[in-house]
Amino acid sequence: MSLPDELWRWILELGVNTTCLTYKDLCCLSMSCRRLKRLSKEDVLWSKLLSFDFPAHTFSSTDNQSVKSVYQIRFEKDKVRKLLAERRAVLRIESQIHKHTRKLKEIEGKLVVENEKLKAAVDELKWLRRVKEASTAVKVWQPEIIHSRQKQIVENCSVPVGFRINAVEMEIKVCKQNILGFVRTRKDENDRLEAAKERLSNVKYHPLKSIGVDDESRNSRKISGKKLKRVKHE
Repeated sequence: MSLPDELWRWILELGVNTTCLTYKDLCCLSMSCRRLKRLSKEDVLWSKLLSFDFPAHTFSSTDNQSVKSVYQIRFEKDKVRKLLAERRAVLRIESQIHKHTRKLKEIEGKLVVENEKLKAAVDELKWLRRVKEASTAVKVWQPEIIHSRQKQIVENCSVPVGFRINAVEMEIKVCKQNILGFVRTRKDENDRLEAAKERLSNVKYHPLKSIGVDDESRNSRKISGKKLKRVKHE
């Protein structure tokens, strides 16, 4: 700490201009010793931080507040704004999760109905094939008891067997295609649901990754630092 104040001021200004020092760093430095506490409060540092981190804000020298106080007020307002934006993002993602969940339930319901239709069609096809076999067996000699049973099976069927078999086979084919389509749709919808849940988790656990300084302001500070270096070299 044997360095003069002028040199410490130059170090602090250089740190702010080159983005090496943020508002957090200045606050930490102010707790290290009395001299740095005094130097880190100077308006020249906080005015630069204010212009870098909140370029839309204009500071008037006629204000009765220090630049650091203005920065703190602007910081708190920006924090509230980001918290509200984060809350809106959470609500929006939760709405998407609800929508995807509802669609998944609808798809599951359609799958249940389609599987029941497929099962009924398969059972009917088995019965029709049995009737077809019985109608063929009626024309062949066999014991009377077997002949009577085959004849009864044929008489219990009131529709043309050949025509109905073709229709049921087509129905089974359509059911299988529908089931395959529903399964694919369910997978896609489930992927969207999981992606929405992951986004929600990221928003909840990392709501404000940079609550004080946005990436854009950081980039602008880096650009300003580079310009300052070029000016000094020239």
